[in-house]
Amino acid sequence: MTTPETMIGTVSPQALTESRLQLHYAVQYIAATGAALAEPLPDHSHTSFGWNPALEAFVGSTIPATQPFQVAVEPISLTLILVADQNDTIASLPLHGKTMREGLDWLQQALAKLGADASKIVFLDYPPNDFPDHPLAHDAAFDASPGFALRELADTYIITDQLLQTIITTNENASAIHIWPHHLDIATLITLPDTKNGHPLTVGIGFSPGDASYPEPYWYVSPYPYPDIANLPTLEGQAFWHTQHWVGAVLRSSQLSENATAETQQQQVGTFLNAALNASITLLKSEASAGV
Repeated sequence: MTTPETMIGTVSPQALTESRLQLHYAVQYIAATGAALAEPLPDHSHTSFGWNPALEAFVGSTIPATQPFQVAVEPISLTLILVADQNDTIASLPLHGKTMREGLDWLQQALAKLGADASKIVFLDYPPNDFPDHPLAHDAAFDASPGFALRELADTYIITDQLLQTIITTNENASAIHIWPHHLDIATLITLPDTKNGHPLTVGIGFSPGDASYPEPYWYVSPYPYPDIANLPTLEGQAFWHTQHWVGAVLRSSQLSENATAETQQQQVGTFLNAALNASITLLKSEASAGV
């Protein structure tokens, strides 16, 4: 397992939030292309993307065209990339200093050369008040500085992707790992063989770079149907149960050991995810069997 390059928690919350919003808008090019040109899937995962360790970038679905391609975003420099087979770069555009519209114009022109109907690509609409507003939505230009904040964000996705890859190899009912454009969270969903009131028992495991629940990065493990909060077991370390609007075990980035190395931070996150997963499975099965 590759150790991340930087410690988590070294960047100020303000800088990290701004970089997170820049990244959140940058990946909308991946989602828009997937929504317009990829084969539609019932769970909308054709608009999602994954982490590509070889490219060190977020990479979307393969799009059929005269020359098949994928749309990618390199997070540290906020560079929009078109990728062919074998991770070969077809074309790229640094988004720094460009507006969302300028990036879309470039993307449409570049994809038309590959034989794709690029006129179909439009940015996704999200429910009102459910996607972060930002000057980028109002013709401001991308700003890829400070790079160290984007580097820390990238490392959190690298850490989480590696840990989730391990989890899905040991849980046969785990979904593929997706990064979702709506909330920029990376997650897998484990479906258990039991049901509760006709609903399948599931556990979502993932990472959010920050949202309305917590303005800082955090890892979560969420059992569903949501269990009775009176039955929630004690979690070890600094982890706790979130119970407002959704129920899940949470470990915030600020709760990672201050004196740890990058490697021990990764181990701390892995210990949390696995312990919370086991606790969630036990809790769901217990309530289902008891008819709670």
